[in-house]
Order: sequence, then C-alpha cells, then structure tokens
Amino acid sequence: MLGYVSGDWNDDGGMDSAILVSPDNEDEDAGLYIYLEEDNNAQFEIFKPNLAWSGMLWGTKPSLGLTASGSLQVLSQNQAIGRNRWSQKLTIAYRNKHFIVAGYTYEAYDTLEPETGEISCDVNLLTGKGVRDGKSFKTKKMKIKLADWTHESAPKQCHE
Repeated sequence: MLGYVSGDWNDDGGMDSAILVSPDNEDEDAGLYIYLEEDNNAQFEIFKPNLAWSGMLWGTKPSLGLTASGSLQVLSQNQAIGRNRWSQKLTIAYRNKHFIVAGYTYEAYDTLEPETGEISCDVNLLTGKGVRDGKSFKTKKMKIKLADWTHESAPKQCHE
C-alpha cells in the first residue's frame, strides 16, 4: 500500500476511503481503489489501474491527499532521479454518482538549467480555466470519468 485517505466524497455523512496500491509488476503504474461507506460498511466503488507513476526510491513514490474542500488528490512525481524533475497532481471529485478528474497540476524543471526548463501548469478541468507559467489560458471544459482517464487525457497546454 502506498497511501490511504478518507473523506465524505458523496456527501452522505459516511467516511469513504481511497487506497493507492503498488503495481503488480514493474511495467505498470500504481492503482487506486475507492470505497464508499454505506450502512457502516465499505462498498467497493471503483478500481483505476495504472493511475500514478511509481518509482522505487524516495521522491518517486506516489501518494494521496485531500484538498481544502475535501476532494481526493493523487500525486505522482520524480524528485530524485536524473536532471528532469516533475510532479503531477490529479484532483478527483465525486459528481453525479461518478468519480471524475476535476483538476490537473503539472510542474517540471531541469536541475542543471532551472531557469530555462521550468514548467508550471494548473487547470480546473470542470471550468476549462488554467494557468501556465503565470499566464492564464482557457481550454475545453472536460468531465472525464476517473475510469476513462489516461495519461493522454492531460491538457495539451501543460505539455507543449
């Protein structure tokens, strides 16, 4: 297990939970289990395999967190290996009985040339409003279910 958090994501008063698990083999990424509490019992809601890149060293292991408003966040990162360091944060919200990816944050820098290779991008996928390197931009509004999210789902503005 790589991480565990709980919160009331479906606003029913129960403590729902999320568990980030190690991949089964080195060709896969970490997976996410989400359970919703119903009648004091955890009911399996979704398993999303290959959600977060996972390394073996400190600074490369993914983790879970919560936003100030209680949404789930999945962080993956490489802060330990090579000159290209990066972090990616997915904000996951519960809407209309589905978990969706509501936000995407990506930061990267080159440890040998930190002034020239730095990227900072944060997008609210539900509104389409984002900020890339301090400049606002607008993209298509997206309501991507967690089950449908892939690495290619990330806004292109964050990786141009």
